[in-house]
Amino acid sequence: MNSKTLQFQINLVAYGCLFASGMATLIYELIWFRYLTLVFGASLYALSAVLCAFMLGLAGGAWLMGEVLSRGRVSKQLILLYGFFEGLIGLYALSFPLGLDLLEKIYPLILPADGQAGLGLHVMEFILGTLLMLPATLLMGATLPLVGSWAVGNEKDQILSRLSRLYGWNTMGAVFGCLFTQFFAIQYWGVQGAIWVGVLLNVLVFLICFAYGRIFIKGEIQYPSNLKNKTEKLPDQSRPTKEITFLIFVMFFYSGMASLSSEILWTRILVFPMGTTLYSFALILATFLSGIALGSLVSKRLLGESNRVLKFILIEIAIGLFCIGVLPLLENLTEWTSLADRFFYSLENSPEKTLLIRFLFAFGLIFIPTFGFGLLFPLANQIYSLNLKAVSKALGNIYSINTLGAVVGTILTPFVFIPLFGIRLSIYLIYSVMILFGVFVLAKFSNQSPFLKSASLGATFVLLIFGKTVFVPDVKTEKSGVHNLARLEINVPEERIRLLDYKEGEFSTISVVEDKESGNRTIYMDGFSTATVSRSFSGSTYMQAMGFVPMTLHPSPKNVLVIGFGTGNTLGIVSLFPNANVHGVEIDKNILKFSKWFSNWNHDVLQRPNTQIFVQDGRAFLRWSNTRYDVIIMEPMSPLQAGVVNLYSKEFYDLALNHLKQDGILVQWLPLHLVGREDARLITRTFKNVFPEFSVWNSFLTRIVLLVGSREKVVIDKNLFDKRMENLELKKVAEEMKVFSFLDFADFFLSDGDHLSGFLESAGEITDDRPLLEFSHVSLLPPMKWETDESFLNMLRHRINQKPPVEGLTPQEQDAFDRDFKLRTAQRLGVFSRRYQGPGVEAFSSRNYFSGLDAMSIYFDSYQKPSVHLNDAKWQK
Repeated sequence: MNSKTLQFQINLVAYGCLFASGMATLIYELIWFRYLTLVFGASLYALSAVLCAFMLGLAGGAWLMGEVLSRGRVSKQLILLYGFFEGLIGLYALSFPLGLDLLEKIYPLILPADGQAGLGLHVMEFILGTLLMLPATLLMGATLPLVGSWAVGNEKDQILSRLSRLYGWNTMGAVFGCLFTQFFAIQYWGVQGAIWVGVLLNVLVFLICFAYGRIFIKGEIQYPSNLKNKTEKLPDQSRPTKEITFLIFVMFFYSGMASLSSEILWTRILVFPMGTTLYSFALILATFLSGIALGSLVSKRLLGESNRVLKFILIEIAIGLFCIGVLPLLENLTEWTSLADRFFYSLENSPEKTLLIRFLFAFGLIFIPTFGFGLLFPLANQIYSLNLKAVSKALGNIYSINTLGAVVGTILTPFVFIPLFGIRLSIYLIYSVMILFGVFVLAKFSNQSPFLKSASLGATFVLLIFGKTVFVPDVKTEKSGVHNLARLEINVPEERIRLLDYKEGEFSTISVVEDKESGNRTIYMDGFSTATVSRSFSGSTYMQAMGFVPMTLHPSPKNVLVIGFGTGNTLGIVSLFPNANVHGVEIDKNILKFSKWFSNWNHDVLQRPNTQIFVQDGRAFLRWSNTRYDVIIMEPMSPLQAGVVNLYSKEFYDLALNHLKQDGILVQWLPLHLVGREDARLITRTFKNVFPEFSVWNSFLTRIVLLVGSREKVVIDKNLFDKRMENLELKKVAEEMKVFSFLDFADFFLSDGDHLSGFLESAGEITDDRPLLEFSHVSLLPPMKWETDESFLNMLRHRINQKPPVEGLTPQEQDAFDRDFKLRTAQRLGVFSRRYQGPGVEAFSSRNYFSGLDAMSIYFDSYQKPSVHLNDAKWQK
């Protein structure tokens, strides 16, 4: 067999196996990340600890394999060893849940007694995460040096051409692994199904390597290292000095740090126009990896054979110049975000168009620099290997040092760079240092005189200092979108908005704006409207109701947990109840600093003596808490945002139920306007499957409902309500919600859960293994108003002929209550009849509510489907 045919076969095996290996690695990284957030939580510190632990294992594996291989000759059996490693990775992936079970038993032992997560706990999370993933990540990190040594042999001049394709195909596999996992595998097969795909890929690589390796061992074909090496030396340049080689090594470490830092910083920018859904983060990661993959794949063709050291330095400088050069464009980010919002909510939009637009945002910002980073990897290996005897050691050292740089970037960016400098200035400083360092190495490489060297460095430094004022103006908070990333709501005139506060924090970018005309104040988290407060009726009613309803229903709420702070309005209402010991959990500590802007609504809750705040992931806090609560109130971010599904799954509701006392109550916020019709059914069905007793309540906003779950049937006690109203603070809160009587309070009630069985029939269930909410079509195409109304109507319709579970009324009071409650039901249904020309519209329009209600009742009784659809002949949109 001639050498070309042999090399083709080697390349085919190597590229295909590394593609599958890269795909499997990304699958495991994404899935294990999910698993560990269920233990440690999804706080910034926990996420960083898990990511660092994963990358540290990769770096360690690459370095160790390089050292081991450098001590012996390149063997034709390396392909067998690689296949064996892949098989071990697959076996470890199957046994990962056993290690996770052990970690879950150890983790409670290191938790602080006061429940406050500090630095010591996060260090232990890093150590535990490292130990759990280390066997697999060491093997994963070892694979590239291993296959690289097998495919390249001792032909140093072939490192650039062969390694560029090896690394490129391995990274391209990671791109496919990211998209496949986040867009397809978990949605249709679940988390466990995605793991099995990774295992099957490992098995496939094992079988290919085993079959191909046996051919080598039998000697049926020659190994390439036995072939005559025709190009022992580089034809175009002398060997770089050890000093230059070391500087290139350091530069590559820094570019590893810069690349991971940039990924974090670019993501913090891109969430404004792209949103914070699973699809958006998947697109960002896939674009980042594809740039690196394509850069590596074309590096040989693009860079040629000459002046490799010079090209490495110039590419580093060019990446820095590009990343600084695009910074002024970010001044238009608020405008671009508004344009993206308008298109997202337009009737011409489609899921495919949404994905395309979001991809273009990611591509435009990050593809070119990541393409440059991809060019650097094979080039750095080629340069570094020239002063080493073994190719394998060069491959191991270069891969590990670059990955260690990424670990450093993961730590420094959220905890040092962003808090101290903000997002855009961090990018500027990172790439200014890269440019300055590149100029220094270029001067060294060119053997410039000390004077020229000092002059070039000085001039570059002065230009970068001057450039800061041009490219990165100081963050200002006078106006939204002007020298800041604060966003504007669509269809709201810019001149009406006053920016009150703004901060680019470790976890998110937060802003508070005020409508000058209405006085409404809104807090934004990464561009998403988290909550709005207003003095007008219904402006803040749902947040007040979130606290008021369960605290009034429970006979004696002493221990209360509120997950999600927002403006602090709900927590503040809860804290007003006598004898209540309130725990508040918020994942982002900076949100708490913004509560001052809402003190008129949240009753200055952070200063109240009966309130204790924990900065922690809500699910992790509840999982490891020893407290049993009378009331748990869930008010997280939008259910469709990445990671929030963990607070809507069956496993979470089981966890919450176990932390409720026997007569405890849980309230779940369900924003119908932020989810689709099927999503609402999913959430409600999952909730119903866990809680023995459940009911649906309203906050006078048709777009938001409250799910109330408990072990015992919840009753509305008039005597208890009257007693609550003796408290002047609580009475004032009730009156702000237009609750002036027991009937007004009972009107929050929509339906008992048993009456919703038909509506929930055939609905799926949200679990940790099948987090279906994250794949909602609403992430790509928002619900129309009529769809939100339809979801609400399918809950409200069951109030017909249903009496709320009230007690404490005399027979005469009961009769009057039943009549008035029926009238309230008719009035509510009349809104939809008139809005959509539904049954009884004539009667409702003439305020003959009971006749309209009768028409509605006849229609619903004759309706053959479990859910009402507003496109039915009787409901004309």
